[in-house]
Amino acid sequence: IDGEAKGKLASEYNFTLDLNTSFNGNDSLYAQLVQGNQGDLVMDSAESTSNFAVGSLFYSFPVGDFQITAGPLLDADDVISATTSIYSDAFRLSAMPWGIDGDVTGTGAAVSWANDSGLNASFSAIAVDGSDTSVGIFTRGSADHYVASLGYDADNYGGGIILTNDDNTTSNEDTSFGAGIYFRPDGFPTISVAYDSLDPGASGTADSSSFMIGMDYEVGPGTASAAYESRDTTGTTTSNYEVYYNYPVNDGVAVQGGVFVEEVSGADDKTGIVVETFFSF
Repeated sequence: IDGEAKGKLASEYNFTLDLNTSFNGNDSLYAQLVQGNQGDLVMDSAESTSNFAVGSLFYSFPVGDFQITAGPLLDADDVISATTSIYSDAFRLSAMPWGIDGDVTGTGAAVSWANDSGLNASFSAIAVDGSDTSVGIFTRGSADHYVASLGYDADNYGGGIILTNDDNTTSNEDTSFGAGIYFRPDGFPTISVAYDSLDPGASGTADSSSFMIGMDYEVGPGTASAAYESRDTTGTTTSNYEVYYNYPVNDGVAVQGGVFVEEVSGADDKTGIVVETFFSF
């Protein structure tokens, strides 16, 4: 990494164990165990849990055209029906950082709906303090997070909107609104364009926004990806660029390498070269 790291070399790892159990073929009990040491270099795969821990735990089942999900460890992005981007999001950048926030986890419930016409909708409610009996679930004193989405998906294009309401960090209610569209033209790169905004709620605090465009294209046996994001956070503008290639060695091993550049107003630019190896079984 070049920048404040001054060209230093580092090595990080993470381990994730996903367990899926079905009792009747239509339902699913999902449990995720995670552990990792990733810190300053935040990649999409990053985990910074020092001890092996349960990261997710929830149960899903269908009721007609609806899918019901509930559990003690539900991420805010586990049930979002709208597809606002089909960019691979497998390196550093991802669309809609506030609307699709997987860092918000707690006791929660969600419902999603979709029909054959391509329309879909979802709603999730997460109580971050759900395990605290002195606070309770969805009470006046609890820290809660709500996510609503509406989308449409066709064969080669689609999009959606996501609205969140969040009081899990301050006494002021943060709200975000985002929208995105994607195109999947035959013989051309897939293109995703997304915009996300955050109103922190606190008086005198500036709004934040993010605009991102990403492309994926099959090159040889693998996939080449590139993205650009412009983010304005409380008056600080950051321009992010990334280019990377994912090469599947076989069904269980993939190697991914790429370059990212981060330009922050009033600070040194940061450039990084990252090579990752994924093992799945």
